Amino acid sequence: MGGILSALTRKQPKPRGFRYKPRYYNADKAEFQAYVEKLRAERDARDRGEYRPDFKGKFTSKTKRGSAYQRQIALYNLKLIVVLIVVCIAAYYLSESGHISKGINSFLEVFSKKNGLY
Repeated sequence: MGGILSALTRKQPKPRGFRYKPRYYNADKAEFQAYVEKLRAERDARDRGEYRPDFKGKFTSKTKRGSAYQRQIALYNLKLIVVLIVVCIAAYYLSESGHISKGINSFLEVFSKKNGLY
């Protein structure tokens, strides 16, 4: 009986613990860390006199990226110019044909008759 009573009254051992570490991946942070490590390696190599810059493929990738943006802006500007030309042509046609002045005169006649100004 002594064994059962002592087993019930003694302290329970603490569990070892819960060591959960969530895994979170931030692509921007990982890219930045890789860039920082590359710069540190280049700095250390430069200090030792072993540095050789890596230019392979960088120039073309930067020019391609810039040219795509420039193409989008050029296309937007072209569309804007075409719309402005069409609006200018329409305004010139309407002003030369007299449709605007006829429309304004007819509106003023109707407006003035309804309001008793005539």
